[in-house]
Amino acid sequence: MNRFIKLIPWLIVITFGVYLMSKAIPARDESGQMNIHEFGQLPVVYQGRVKPFDTLARNGLLVVSDKQSFIDNQGEERPAIQWLLDVMSQSQDAFQYKVFRIHNLELLDMLELERRKGYRYAVVEFRDNIGKLDESANQARGRDPSERDTFDIQAMALAEKLGVFSRFGQSHSYPPRLNSREDVDNLRRQHDSLMRFPLPHSVPPGVEGEEWQPFMHAALLAMISPEPNPAINHLGTLLNAYHNKDVEVFNEQLVQYREHLASVGFVDFDSKRLSFEAQFNHFQPFYYSSVIYIVAMLLCIFAWIGWGKTLNRAAFLLIAMTLVVHTGAIIARIYISGYPPITNLYGTAIFIGWGCVLTGLLIEGLFKLGVGNFVASVAGFTTLLIAHFLAGDGDTLEMMQAVLDTKFWLSTHVIVINLGYMATLFAGLIAVVYIVRGVLTKSVDKDTEKSLGRTIYGVLCFGLLTSFVGTVLGGLWADDSWGRFWGWDPKENGALIIVLWNALILHARMGGMVKIRGMAILAVFGNICTAWSWWGVNQLGVGLHSYGFVDSVAFWLMIFVATQLAVMALGMIPKKSW
Repeated sequence: MNRFIKLIPWLIVITFGVYLMSKAIPARDESGQMNIHEFGQLPVVYQGRVKPFDTLARNGLLVVSDKQSFIDNQGEERPAIQWLLDVMSQSQDAFQYKVFRIHNLELLDMLELERRKGYRYAVVEFRDNIGKLDESANQARGRDPSERDTFDIQAMALAEKLGVFSRFGQSHSYPPRLNSREDVDNLRRQHDSLMRFPLPHSVPPGVEGEEWQPFMHAALLAMISPEPNPAINHLGTLLNAYHNKDVEVFNEQLVQYREHLASVGFVDFDSKRLSFEAQFNHFQPFYYSSVIYIVAMLLCIFAWIGWGKTLNRAAFLLIAMTLVVHTGAIIARIYISGYPPITNLYGTAIFIGWGCVLTGLLIEGLFKLGVGNFVASVAGFTTLLIAHFLAGDGDTLEMMQAVLDTKFWLSTHVIVINLGYMATLFAGLIAVVYIVRGVLTKSVDKDTEKSLGRTIYGVLCFGLLTSFVGTVLGGLWADDSWGRFWGWDPKENGALIIVLWNALILHARMGGMVKIRGMAILAVFGNICTAWSWWGVNQLGVGLHSYGFVDSVAFWLMIFVATQLAVMALGMIPKKSW
């Protein structure tokens, strides 16, 4: 029996390891069917970088429906690349897929839609009322942001989703045959109005020196060009074959288009990187890592009830295995983008989560209290959940600002300052566990309290070092980019607050002004400082760092602050009542 109990942790790890491996199996098209997943590995330029069509499809569908797959008219789950191909080929199926999520009741009434489970609707269901939507969205855009209500915000959001759907389709429609140069010029002027918006540039350069172009724009130019770009014919034939459900022509043209890309200098390395990105998208390692972090968190909770040693061991091994996947996924993003791991808010979320998980495992290895496991799993899941919601805005590998396109500073200042965020946040989370367990349970004895106190203190020391060094490096970057070391910008002030608060806690503890409980209460407030510097200053919309704005963050930020203040109040209960 004891031998079986010792095997439980390994059985759990093997089970979830097999689960992850099953999710990592590359997507394949069935024999005799269109090779749409292979099409998904073809290149397209959108939002500032070359990416596979699969990424464009997933990001577009995520913006429209909050999901990376959809349910077709037969009730079957289908990949995003099928949705994109239907949209680009102007298939009638694209207008019948229930992918638009509309949950505002006032908006549903205006569009004359009935409420249904999931709140997902097809374009064909509200096509006749799109004019009303455009009118409402335009009126909302004309109002001051402070005067917009929920209906205004939702109307603008739905109009933008419809814009993505429309632009993906119209920009890939083949222009009709025209009889004169005047007809071509007129159609080009109509298309130029569409060019004001970001369009997928799916036609690669025909000769050296040219740039990528939207398909319809390139097709119009081909009508008056003595030597049209061959890629236009390949893509047009592919989309027509898909529209006509001609499997043989689609698959043959796919091979020919790949050969054409190789002939114009789209080298094998680029092709492999796009294929790798498409398979990375299919695996969704961050999503499945978050699922396993939840399992590890539950193991930690059950460990406090019974079988503590066995379940804590299982949680430790499971978190360690997931950290390997988490780490590999970050390395994969570096390979795909060619940049260091953090280039936007999404990157900060997955990196800070990674740092918290690694720190939690190190703490658990030293003290074996189960607290390191618990904080690692909670932080890993929470940060990846934040990253999931941030992905709803589009490409997660897009740069925030042109000034950030500096690999040296991205590799130094950004990584170091985020390590400071991570350490301050981790110390605060350990403090939350210490206070909640101390007040509500009898599990915090003197030895446990001492170990938790040493953990908080040590992590805060690391946090002070990295936040200080990161802030100095940020000043050097500012001097290099903007000509001044310090400008009291809100983001700079936020970083300085973290440095000063960590220094205050350590000074108070070293000077004997607070003991472990007081240090823990102060560390919890450090979570508020970190959240403000990480997210809060972006909501002000002022300063040179006013990028990464995300709607709805202010609400959740206030909720988080309220919970931390509640924990601090709990910690101030007299120790004899713990």
